[in-house]
Amino acid sequence: MPSPDDAVALVRASPLLDEQWYAAQVGRAFGSREEAARHWVAGWADRRAGATDASPHPLFEPVWLYPRAGWRRHAPDPLSHYLATTPRPARSPHPRYPRAELGPLEDWLAAGHDPAELLPAPVPREHADLVVRLRTREVAELVRWVRHLAREHRPVAIDLTDLDGAAARVLAAVAADLPGVHVGPVAPPRGEAEVVVEAGVRPPAWRWLEALHAAHDHHGRPAQPVLVDDDTLLTAPALAGHPVSSLDALDGVALPAPFAGVVLRRVGDERPPVLTTQAWLPGPPAAVPGLPPTPVADPPPGALRWAIDIAAPAAPLGRRWGDWHFARSLARALERLGQVVEVDHPETRGRATRDATDVVLVLRGLERVEPPPGPASLLWVISHPDEVSAAELAAHDRVFAASTTWAAAHGVEPLLQCTDATTFHPGLGTASTTGPALFVGHARGGPRPVVTAALEAGVPLEVIGSGWAEHGVQAAAEGIANHELGARYASAGVVLNDHHPAMREAGFVSNRVLDVLAVGGRLLTDPVPGLEEAVGADVPTWRDAADVARLAVPPYAAWPGPEERRALAERVVAEHSFDARAAVLLAAARDLVARS
Repeated sequence: MPSPDDAVALVRASPLLDEQWYAAQVGRAFGSREEAARHWVAGWADRRAGATDASPHPLFEPVWLYPRAGWRRHAPDPLSHYLATTPRPARSPHPRYPRAELGPLEDWLAAGHDPAELLPAPVPREHADLVVRLRTREVAELVRWVRHLAREHRPVAIDLTDLDGAAARVLAAVAADLPGVHVGPVAPPRGEAEVVVEAGVRPPAWRWLEALHAAHDHHGRPAQPVLVDDDTLLTAPALAGHPVSSLDALDGVALPAPFAGVVLRRVGDERPPVLTTQAWLPGPPAAVPGLPPTPVADPPPGALRWAIDIAAPAAPLGRRWGDWHFARSLARALERLGQVVEVDHPETRGRATRDATDVVLVLRGLERVEPPPGPASLLWVISHPDEVSAAELAAHDRVFAASTTWAAAHGVEPLLQCTDATTFHPGLGTASTTGPALFVGHARGGPRPVVTAALEAGVPLEVIGSGWAEHGVQAAAEGIANHELGARYASAGVVLNDHHPAMREAGFVSNRVLDVLAVGGRLLTDPVPGLEEAVGADVPTWRDAADVARLAVPPYAAWPGPEERRALAERVVAEHSFDARAAVLLAAARDLVARS
């Protein structure tokens, strides 16, 4: 370890001691560079007031370079440790200095560069009507929060009232060119909204603030999100170690008391919060006073415990996947039959709490899932049939496929996709006779065939979905809530649909077909083997742009009238609902459990 005198010599000789910068921070003048260097080194030794909040240079921040103060074991102050280390630390000494790009800071300064080159001019700040109070004092964690909150859709003000000068300078530098984040002392008046984040809660890789704010506004009282661990299993407020789907039924429920995590409230509002399962954050285990930590009751007599295993990720991004909605609709249908159901994702399928499961149902999507030993194993192939092997089929106790032709060719049981009759049913609207065609779906990394055909045909088209701008298509919206989709299908002039080539060739009828027919809407889809037999009606289909030009325009003469479409809708709801499919799956599971 360098002696104090050696440390002073290193600091005095370094361009990383800016006397005027340092003097302004500690509020005094120095008669010489030697005096400034000694003041710096001694300040760290005796924790002199103000000295350890200061930095020796505009581009050297000790709390940024050494957030856990590891230098203390090696030197009397952080700058002499940095200067005595060979080679220099790979980490940048300042949030605005790109060391990987510019090399060692001393070399950059020696070349005649001015620190002002790297310190951006202030940017106009967006109006922030929400204050975030971060209870952690770990600078590295605070920096992650600033950068994370800058990616949220809602501008925020991060309160730094309780932070010392060094941490405040670092966060201000990080936020300098982030217009959606205001960093500084903030004192919102009573009645203004604030988010309090306790220590130990980490910024997630997804957005959550809008969902939490929506829950707060909807219920008119404080709101708290779910806390999860690194495997996206619950840590709070209950059901520790279970997947997030276990709390779906508690969305919007008033908690008996707040738990240590995150809360959004109006200043001065101390009422117990409501829980929203629409927003999740990584956080440590936490309990709610008056709420059992693991309220997992035994299933009622005759009920089975199910795990529905899907390929969609557990994070909120997974809610954009079709099989996420499919799994939850199926879970609710099974629960209406008295079953106990949880939904697992790739991150959660190895959870210990799954050991008590009676039935594992794999909804075959993007990846193969090995059936676990013990529970009855059901496989339902609903997509990507070209990737399913005979060995995979043989590994499960019972196998179903959403195609009559594919099921017959592979010796498994047919079980078509279905519609959620609680969302898609007759009576949601009247199909327009003059409105444009409608397509709902993401671009999937490339233009969808039916959209390309409609544009080529010059058909008036409304598109809802993400990823379209890069293909020259102006979408009306990037998404639509699932509960609003039925009414949009029902009132559209015609709803366009296409299938993935592998699905179409194998006869897998998409659930969008059944959703549109269930609301009495007009559907125009590409031809799929077994389509008419599956729905019991002749459905207009398209093969090229000429077909779309002929069919997808008013007055939509190719479709029967509203009475015939309603009769078909009632038949689809009766025969092709999730409730109908759940009954088939439950019978198969009971048979397997009885024989095991």
